[in-house]
Amino acid sequence: MLKYSPIALLISQILALPVYAQSQQAQETAEHQHEDTEVIVIKASPLARTELNSAQPVSVISGEELREKQAHTLGETLATEPGINSTHFARVASSPIIRGLDGPRVKITQNGLDTADVSRGSPDHAVTTETSVAQQIEILRGPATLLYGSGAIGGVVNVVDERIAQQPVGGQRGFFGGNLSSADDLRDFSAGISADVGSTVWHFDGFTRSSDDYATPTYVNDEGERLDEVENSFIDAQGGTLGASYLFEKGYAGISYSRLDQEYGIPGHHHEEEGHGEHEEEDAHGEEETGPYADLTQDRWQLHAGFQQPFDGIDKIELRYGYTDYQHQEIEGDVPGTTFTNEQHELRITANHQLTEQWFGAFGYHGFQQEQAAFGDEAFTPASETDRHGLFWLLETREQVLNYQLGVRYETVDITAPTLELGQHSYDFDPLSASFGVIYQWQPSVSLTANYSFAQRAPSANELFANGEHLATRTYELGLNYALHEEEEHHIVIEPTERRPEIETSHSLDLGAHVEEGGHHLNINLFVNRVNNFIYEDFTGFNSLDLSFEHEDAHDEHGDETHDDHAQEGEHEDEHDHEEGLAVVQYTQQDVLLFGYEIDGRWQFNPQWRLDAFSDYTRAYTVDNTRNLPRIPSQRIGADVTYNQGEWESSVGFIWYAEQTRTAMNESATPSYALVNAQFNWFPQAFSRYNLSLFVKGENLTDKLGYVHTSYLKNEAPVAGRNFSIGLRGEF
Repeated sequence: MLKYSPIALLISQILALPVYAQSQQAQETAEHQHEDTEVIVIKASPLARTELNSAQPVSVISGEELREKQAHTLGETLATEPGINSTHFARVASSPIIRGLDGPRVKITQNGLDTADVSRGSPDHAVTTETSVAQQIEILRGPATLLYGSGAIGGVVNVVDERIAQQPVGGQRGFFGGNLSSADDLRDFSAGISADVGSTVWHFDGFTRSSDDYATPTYVNDEGERLDEVENSFIDAQGGTLGASYLFEKGYAGISYSRLDQEYGIPGHHHEEEGHGEHEEEDAHGEEETGPYADLTQDRWQLHAGFQQPFDGIDKIELRYGYTDYQHQEIEGDVPGTTFTNEQHELRITANHQLTEQWFGAFGYHGFQQEQAAFGDEAFTPASETDRHGLFWLLETREQVLNYQLGVRYETVDITAPTLELGQHSYDFDPLSASFGVIYQWQPSVSLTANYSFAQRAPSANELFANGEHLATRTYELGLNYALHEEEEHHIVIEPTERRPEIETSHSLDLGAHVEEGGHHLNINLFVNRVNNFIYEDFTGFNSLDLSFEHEDAHDEHGDETHDDHAQEGEHEDEHDHEEGLAVVQYTQQDVLLFGYEIDGRWQFNPQWRLDAFSDYTRAYTVDNTRNLPRIPSQRIGADVTYNQGEWESSVGFIWYAEQTRTAMNESATPSYALVNAQFNWFPQAFSRYNLSLFVKGENLTDKLGYVHTSYLKNEAPVAGRNFSIGLRGEF
């Protein structure tokens, strides 16, 4: 019998000439092909979608795959997913970048509710989700504003855990794991358990993690020093969650409380006396003083409830409420320099219904109230209050060949800075979003998708009202609320703007193909995104030492914290080592275009050998003058070869990062590099009841020096050097 390679089989399926008609025999064939495929329901959608029946590109990481990729930060955990990169803030506070977009355009949620930290406003602020105790992580690429509001114009990352159970767990179940690594002397351990107690389910999980500064190949930083580690990149974190839910005949109701305490170094803040490079100095007792670090605490309450068929015509109603009290301080020399706080309430009510025999849907309300404040040396954004209220409606069909998915959301956004004295202190916006998608089952194993989204985003408080030093980005930031006027050389006046900030409007088109053939699969996604009135930081060419307010009284009111220090030489310059001041960046709005692709596939050659590969690419520039947007990731190609022999499994792979020469103003090109990794897993059958696995992993085995173009600390925090780790994972 003639045998074909897995690639030939996939190509033959794609190129088959007859258009597939869903016969009964073909249905059975398709069902058989997906028998061995684990179907994971996407919790981020109320319509029980999976990766295979979503017109919008979605991916889910769970189980053993999640445990292998788990890192301290969410950004590093997802950094090798197709279309996803990391801000790589020295591995201490890295956030996800989706198709070149990050910050306020990427929504980070925990069980569908906002994480309620301040990570969307600055790259050195940590995301407060914890992946070591997560059940799965869901990534929605492209606009996801219908459910999550205008802050999700670039995508959503939803971290799902089991803190509030919706059904019995079957007695009790739990997990445990831990690992040690060499590059940063990491010590990491996590565990959790859920148990049925009568009509209730109780859950507890916790983790502890600490690491030192991480080692790198020898590199030269911006100050000309030769280093072999990223100084002040330590981590000390711990947290826990307690949850309980009550189960009844037609639903559930539960509550959870979580606490997070974390300290981490803030590399790149050159807060030292003259000496240029002495990040650690000896105090009067001869002991080393640590550099600036963040001390973060978060208390979070969540309430979930669901009711089956509460009314005629309503299949299910689900309520989710979250309250978060967040604070972090940036400390230098044991003295808090800047404090950031956030108090946030969020409520989502969703009702599922069947509109007709073919159309199913969900509608609901989403409310969000946030009070953020910052005070101290680097409080570059004033205290602000943000209120959002949204109504949404999603609809879809569930046919066998052709399915449609559409939705609409209307939102009101009010943003106020009550203590602001220069410029307008309050803005209101009314974003509107809509989408239309289609899934076509072309062949039994081939589906084609198309999705168009019209999405709008209101500016964030930081983009509106920022006015001060931001040392994490080494700039002086000015929001859309202000304008600059050059009265004379070396004298720049900050004055209120006469132009009202506009809503960002995205027109996004996704085209995809998914092939599932036995143990093989292939995903191809092409995207193009035109964003009108895109908000970004533009270098003005001015220096922070030359800035002053339009009104002298306003200057006097705020000068001690934000302006007088820039006009004086002496203590401030000695403390921050900014003898030449900071470059002034102004939030501005222009039309931009982003396009690219994501491809990933798996080829199961036989029961022992498997190949996984991926590639992605993003191009982004302004429409009028084709100026490149800053920190856009370069093209990547990666592959892993895995050999499985029952009780053990080994793999070796690489990821190649192309040179990035399409740079924005004040950016330098980033050279290409490749990382080689390997892993060995042992699954001892004697402990099969615990699903126990022991692993040894080697990362960057060639000790390659690599700079991350998306990082604000590109030259200060390269990727980690050769690293070996050992650990275990288990369930019960």
